[in-house]
Amino acid sequence: MKKWVLVPAAAAGAAAGTAAVLTAELYRYSFCREGSKLLAPFLDKRTHEEDYYLRRDAAAQRLREQPSERMELRSARGERLSGWYFPLGGDGERIAFLVHGYRSEHAETAGLYLDYYASRGFDLFCCDHTAHGESEGRFIGFDVYECEDCLRWLDALLDRFGADVQIILHGFSMGAATVLKMSGRCPKQVRFLVADCGFISAEEQLRNSLGRLYRVMCALNRRIAGFDFRDTDVRPSLAASDKPILFVHGRDDPTVPFFNGAQLYRQYRGPKDCLFVDGARHVECMYVDPEGYAQKLDRMIEAYIS
Repeated sequence: MKKWVLVPAAAAGAAAGTAAVLTAELYRYSFCREGSKLLAPFLDKRTHEEDYYLRRDAAAQRLREQPSERMELRSARGERLSGWYFPLGGDGERIAFLVHGYRSEHAETAGLYLDYYASRGFDLFCCDHTAHGESEGRFIGFDVYECEDCLRWLDALLDRFGADVQIILHGFSMGAATVLKMSGRCPKQVRFLVADCGFISAEEQLRNSLGRLYRVMCALNRRIAGFDFRDTDVRPSLAASDKPILFVHGRDDPTVPFFNGAQLYRQYRGPKDCLFVDGARHVECMYVDPEGYAQKLDRMIEAYIS
């Protein structure tokens, strides 16, 4: 009789232990720099055609080979953050600040825009977010940390290049949400913003991807990283902003569904324009429609950059 009791108890204990391990691994996979070696083979997916990756990686390598000035600062959390200034003809007076997304890094994102901005007389600045690339940090902020860090980078650029510098803030995916979350607090030197495939809130994104485990992950994140996923909502920042914004989104985006960009564009009350590209998946709009993208950016530059 004792054995009959012990076997189910042992099985229940083993199941609870397995669930705890999987929960911890899922948190690492979703929210920590190191990811999860256990879950990555099952959850990692390539969402683009192979040609996209080839072009992206070649462009990233070209950017890395450009002359640059490395910059560093400390986050409010004490982490050392790395940034790169690429002098491309803007003479430190016209700078495009490109902001990468979730589990990306500066060159992988900015490389595809090197030729465009260089041909328009802009220098580039880009940084590695906390817990990404060459910056320190363990936890990903889903725009909460990144917004505060990028505001510090703006202060650093003003200190380095002076009060007359003109800046474009151009973000992608989580980076697009980051620049939108900054929009109500940007200095006057930021002349306009570009939000390419940004989300309304990471809360909804994570609810969809985590399912029934969302509440567990949310509670863990509040305890471990110190912020709530509701804090990622960009709409309160947009309500306080009057910056011109170009909203860009692929209509076939499987990662941040198209309704995010369309809804943000409709709801924003400041100066705005949009580029919604048929057939474009996540952050593919420049890849699918480079001429249309360039035309929209040209109009924004003509309107807001002196």
